[in-house]
Amino acid sequence: MPTTNARLYAQALLDILESEEDLERVASELERVRGVLLRVPALGRVLSNPRVPDDRKRGFLEQALGGLESHPATRGIIAYLAQDRRLLLLPEVAATFVRLKDRRLGTTAAEVVTAAPVEESDKEAWRSALGRVAGTRVRVGFRTDPSLIAGAVAKVGSVQYDGSVRGSLQRIRRSLLGD
Repeated sequence: MPTTNARLYAQALLDILESEEDLERVASELERVRGVLLRVPALGRVLSNPRVPDDRKRGFLEQALGGLESHPATRGIIAYLAQDRRLLLLPEVAATFVRLKDRRLGTTAAEVVTAAPVEESDKEAWRSALGRVAGTRVRVGFRTDPSLIAGAVAKVGSVQYDGSVRGSLQRIRRSLLGD
């Protein structure tokens, strides 16, 4: 559950964007920055350090966008959070923005977890199949978990489909033990 502040920032950002293209672009850029902040915890410490000037903090985050020409709304929310000394809220604002964007566009979040990486050529088949199951457009995230042994676990909204070897072994174990 997002904090009230993160939700307010995310909603304000959503309100100023009109086109689906802009919504998707800003969501992608914010997710990129969010990923960097989650992978590099030291950056969070720099962003929360009051001795580091706000313009330097914004510069670090803009570098996290990969030097690409980011959308003015992305730069604006970063600048606004820096001005309010709330840059540490950015990961939560980004995650909340993606959920609000999905709701506005009628998209359902889905995740596919496999033991080995999914080939690019197979990702569209996953998207299509999960879209049919959901009955809506889906935004699919892919990740790997070698502990699955083989197979996949797909989650669409709050429903999970476990076709992994690990899941099968767990079901067999429960059946044999009468759990």
